[in-house]
Amino acid sequence: MNKKELAKQLLVEIEKIYPDAKTELTNWKTPFQFLVCTMLSAQTTDKQVNKVTKKLFEKYPDAKVLSKAKLSDVTDTIRGINYFRTKAKHIVQTATIIESNYAGEPPKDLDELQKLPGVGYKTANVFLNDLYKSNQGIAVDTHVARVAMTYGLTKNTNPTKIAHDLEKLYPKRDWYKVNSLFVLYGRYILKAKKRVWEKVVLKENIVI
Repeated sequence: MNKKELAKQLLVEIEKIYPDAKTELTNWKTPFQFLVCTMLSAQTTDKQVNKVTKKLFEKYPDAKVLSKAKLSDVTDTIRGINYFRTKAKHIVQTATIIESNYAGEPPKDLDELQKLPGVGYKTANVFLNDLYKSNQGIAVDTHVARVAMTYGLTKNTNPTKIAHDLEKLYPKRDWYKVNSLFVLYGRYILKAKKRVWEKVVLKENIVI
């Protein structure tokens, strides 16, 4: 099969394993809280994020409150995650912009989201696709990249370039699925250190 056919079949097979794929980020109740969760999850496990966001949102439930927070207190609250100092600064800055420019609600436009401090192409698309099935792009993290490279769907290593490669292979209507399915497959089956071979799909198409 050609690359497009392989990409399609791979998504079909992974969806059989995870028919109800969804984010493993918890503790959020609003779009703003989910955006904060996705910002904090960069280069950090969802488990780590879940540990700090319960307390964070108890103190700062919305953009208005977080925008007025003391940076030192926010920093202490999220200390358990990677790059907590930078992320604390970014979520306070983003809260301030969202409160003043968007009436407290995150924008639903990919370009507008990427103007926010700490929100790149990946974070913006995780937010848009997980909440709204927006299909404005494909989010690529380490798991998505591993799956794409393992099956030869890309030769790139840059996440944004991988995203654009995948966007060429999948119809736009399926873009929202790719991240959520590839993440779970890469996290639990096609793992970086030890693949769960009995659950690996399309073994004959693995190239690395």
